[in-house]
Amino acid sequence: MSPSDPDTGDDGLPVVEAVKEAAEGVVERVEDVAEDVVERVGEVAEDVREHTGEAVEAFAQVTTHAAEVAETHPTVSTGARVGFLLDGVLHIAMGWAGLGIAWGWGGTADESGALTTLADTAGGRWALWVGFAGFTVVALWNLARAITGRHCRTGFKRLEHGADGLAYVTVAWSAAAFAVGAGTSSRDSSIGITRTLLALPGGTLLVVAVGLAVAGVGAFSIWSGWTKDFLVDLERHPGRLAEVMGRIGFITRGIAFGLVGWLFLAAAWTRRTEESTGLDGALRYLQDAPLGRYELSAISVGLMFFGVYLVTRARHLRR
Repeated sequence: MSPSDPDTGDDGLPVVEAVKEAAEGVVERVEDVAEDVVERVGEVAEDVREHTGEAVEAFAQVTTHAAEVAETHPTVSTGARVGFLLDGVLHIAMGWAGLGIAWGWGGTADESGALTTLADTAGGRWALWVGFAGFTVVALWNLARAITGRHCRTGFKRLEHGADGLAYVTVAWSAAAFAVGAGTSSRDSSIGITRTLLALPGGTLLVVAVGLAVAGVGAFSIWSGWTKDFLVDLERHPGRLAEVMGRIGFITRGIAFGLVGWLFLAAAWTRRTEESTGLDGALRYLQDAPLGRYELSAISVGLMFFGVYLVTRARHLRR
């Protein structure tokens, strides 16, 4: 048939219409299937949300109940008293070492120095294991109180207990390390942490975050001392003298933490890991300032006062 045959176009129309109808049918079926799939996915997602919500709620209830039991259990309370008592002794020793740095008879003004001194005394290793147990219980007690919010008048107070719980985990670890003869100074630990963080992607920001977190703990400690918020942790008022010593102790402890945080920030800025030297390095840094000997003495006495408060807290711990 020649290209000019008029019947050619007419013969092709039924085929085109058939193809179009078939395509429309396929599209309709695909749309139906897609609607069914979307509906089914929505139902499954809703079921998952409901079950996940129920699981999370159940977990939260179990966790809170376990925390309440742990927080108020007599054994935990007794262990926490032991831990606070020993930490008070450590802070008194740290303050004494700070005075030694200021006035020339030497010492290491941080918990590692105090733990080293304890390890070298008669029966010191056994005392360190007792300290490990006590600090572990204090960590558990603080974390439980952070979860339950018991006697916490503000959310910041719960954050304080959470931060203290994590801090006591590290103290317990240090006590165990010195008990087995594998302890290291806080200076070396801080430098090692800084070196590890700086080697990671975004390490500078990580070190800055650590510095700000430590400084934040210091700021909250100053606030707690200034407002006497620490008294809520005691079952009764400890007396005017203990209150004044506690206020001074919290404020000076906060200043010391602020110095430690500043050294982390300096290490992040300069990328020199040796800048972050922990509490002992911070106090030695303070010694080099104008009138540094007297400023260091004031901070050291404040740390000793904080130690006295911790001993008082051990006696009057609020359950």
